[in-house]
Amino acid sequence: MKKAIATNKIYALVLASLLAGNALLCSCDSKAQETTTESATETEVTTEEETTTTGPRWETTAAPENPKDTTPYEKITLDGSPESTFISTDFCYIESEKYVLLLDRDIKLPGDFVINVDAIINEIEKQLGVPYNPDYIVYDKVTDCSSYYDKTDENGNLINPWEGWDIGTKIPIFLVTDREDEGRIPCADSTFTVICDYAMFSDDLWNSIPSYRDNAWRRDGAIDYGAIAHELTHTIAWRNCDQTDILSEGLAQYMEFEVLDALKAEHPSVVEYLKNRSLEESNIPQTVNAKNAEQLFIDDYHTLSHADRGAQYYFGQHFWQYLYENCGNDCFVKYRNNMNMKDIHYNPASYKDSTVKVIAGIFKDLYGDDVFSKFGNWCVKNNYLQNKNY
Repeated sequence: MKKAIATNKIYALVLASLLAGNALLCSCDSKAQETTTESATETEVTTEEETTTTGPRWETTAAPENPKDTTPYEKITLDGSPESTFISTDFCYIESEKYVLLLDRDIKLPGDFVINVDAIINEIEKQLGVPYNPDYIVYDKVTDCSSYYDKTDENGNLINPWEGWDIGTKIPIFLVTDREDEGRIPCADSTFTVICDYAMFSDDLWNSIPSYRDNAWRRDGAIDYGAIAHELTHTIAWRNCDQTDILSEGLAQYMEFEVLDALKAEHPSVVEYLKNRSLEESNIPQTVNAKNAEQLFIDDYHTLSHADRGAQYYFGQHFWQYLYENCGNDCFVKYRNNMNMKDIHYNPASYKDSTVKVIAGIFKDLYGDDVFSKFGNWCVKNNYLQNKNY
């Protein structure tokens, strides 16, 4: 069986302003806020300022006793209402069918958050045509992400609250804060997804940090479901097969738009995010055409600095868009099947021209030797990737 790839490469949402590698470390720890039990007859509607009683909302469940197989922190159940709010006061977790949310303290979530994440994962699987949990992977216990947290034990060692926890095939999704304002950003690989979103910071946390409190523009109030769709696409796609940077970032960028567009009709919180979404701009080193499209694909923009990596996102986004619009909705499935059949493994952190040429050959075998030149012509025709300041 294939083991889940724990790549050193961490994929982040930020396009034109990607931060240095150490900015990807996210700080996290939190426990459940005490609320009603399953036998409660009333509901607590929790806000930052007060708690009022109106019927059953949050439920807490004591964790099982064996810390080797679980976690000592509490399990939380959200009520499903976008009008209610849960705020963590210590490590806690929320478990769904396909993932486990691992919460830092001072994380604020609306009651419909799980409903929305469930829908995002289901839609990613539908759009990609692959499962979140392919059966040819060996799934390890929750990755040691103690470096994402700022809470230490009595000896000053960082605490890993999820140490030794086996959640099976479910995706561990870390919801973390950034108490030192280090510029931490969402990231993912095949073994986990990390979401760091200002809109998820409690008001108490936000107001306690001057650089946040004094710059209200940094927090628009809408949870970034685009970042969640983007990073979960990374995790699900990498669980299924390896990709180059262009393919990985482009797929996540493309799926972010497709997934949210498919969900907006039935998910008001997604609509609220879309109303507030601001699209990033990036620099394209050179315009794309029929003559250079294949070589740009092979080069994978691997020599670009982090600040210029937006080219990988936009080239890849339009490449997948071209394939999905012109070659069928099974293009990722076909790519995955060929990668796995040929046993091709690739880590973009260690760029290899020869391997990327083999990957380019997969698309030529699937869609013709002229697939890249056709893509370049399509870009010119539709005015995609034609402006250096994209």
